[in-house]
Amino acid sequence: MKIFISHSSRDRDMCIKLCDILMEKGHIVFDASVNNFDVGKNIFEVIKTELSDADVFIAIITENFVNSSWAQAELSSVMFSTDSIHILPVVVGDVFVPDFLRGITFIKVNDPEEVTEAVLKGISQLSVDKESSTLLQKRDAVPSRKNDLEEKIGLLKEALIDNQLTLVCGAGISRDSSIPDWNELLVNILNEAFFKENLNIPQSKVLAEDLISLMPQSNLILGKYLRLVLKDDFEKVVQKHLYSYYNQDRDFESSMMVQGQEIINYALETNMMKAIVELARPKRRGKCLESIITFNFDDLIECELSKNNIEYCPIWKEGQIYGMDALPIFHVHGFLPNQREIDSPNLVFSEEAYHSQFIDPYSWSNLIQLNTFSANICLFVGLSLSDPNLRRLLDISWRRNQRCKHYIIMRKAPQKNRTNEIATMLFEQDANSLGLNVIWCSDFSEIPIVLSSITT
Repeated sequence: MKIFISHSSRDRDMCIKLCDILMEKGHIVFDASVNNFDVGKNIFEVIKTELSDADVFIAIITENFVNSSWAQAELSSVMFSTDSIHILPVVVGDVFVPDFLRGITFIKVNDPEEVTEAVLKGISQLSVDKESSTLLQKRDAVPSRKNDLEEKIGLLKEALIDNQLTLVCGAGISRDSSIPDWNELLVNILNEAFFKENLNIPQSKVLAEDLISLMPQSNLILGKYLRLVLKDDFEKVVQKHLYSYYNQDRDFESSMMVQGQEIINYALETNMMKAIVELARPKRRGKCLESIITFNFDDLIECELSKNNIEYCPIWKEGQIYGMDALPIFHVHGFLPNQREIDSPNLVFSEEAYHSQFIDPYSWSNLIQLNTFSANICLFVGLSLSDPNLRRLLDISWRRNQRCKHYIIMRKAPQKNRTNEIATMLFEQDANSLGLNVIWCSDFSEIPIVLSSITT
């Protein structure tokens, strides 16, 4: 058989022995870290050719493999390929295996010394027929997705008890709380800006929607325009439209209570907020969250903590301090609480404000994030990892210890097809390269359930 071995260069010594024994058995083996390349040859083309010619692709999955962009690229080439090839993953030690590989049976070993024997057993079970692309018999398979989730939840529980867990929140946590998403907020503010400029535009809201759809990557530019037009009223207008639906729902709830009618207001008290409150609530067996980092302007979390008599302290600018018993909530993109004014909200809303934060390595928000990512276990919720500054800070933190110690909860695409499988794989590889393990959910409603399981 022609065998392609993929592994991290840091595991080279472990794989040299494997290569030698496989060649003694009569197999043709290619290992990029062992084989010598002819001078002038394009390494990428050689690897591409060897992959297309291989009968078996062996991936030695270790912690080093998960953190190796080169090994991940080789694995991606095989997963994207339409060629028939046997894929034989060997998981060494306690490694979180990417979810996209769980359709293929793994061989699990606890000790690197067991790798060679495990590979020989695996190859002996492979069909010579290239129509098959998996092991013919399940043997020593890694834990199921359910067990993998339980293991991740267990590690998050330990971090919570040890007061080393930080919750990092994005706009997704407000999805069911009557807070508009970013595009809707921009449309409403832009519509008011047109009115303020005395632009007599028929269907101005439709125009605002069209502008945003035509400039999806330029929302920060629109934010800059809004600051220029609205001037001193900018924060007040943002506050007005940020909470407009929320306050309408709250007023409706109050009127119903006055009339003696019992209602359930999902907008004001969602399962997501309930789960966050429980994470923030001090426990008998240990402490609660060490901190919360949020990219949201709103004070929904603060309101829910107040209702539950949990002490907290919002931080949104340099120089603020908080008591030892208060849970710090760092608003790294600024803070705009409902129905009250604060000094210097520091909203990162325009291109200028974002660039100022991005280029200043000593800004308080960058230092808070970097120190937290380095010192704590972080759980990311409601984020897409598209923010360049967040990615930069995660990358810096990962380079310091090169461990996937953080977690992000993401919703998986509902339809099972090749495109979604590839998208899932690419996202998971990207998250791993930034030091994040992915916890997949099939629906947004599952996310609060995952959060609640950390506290039970």
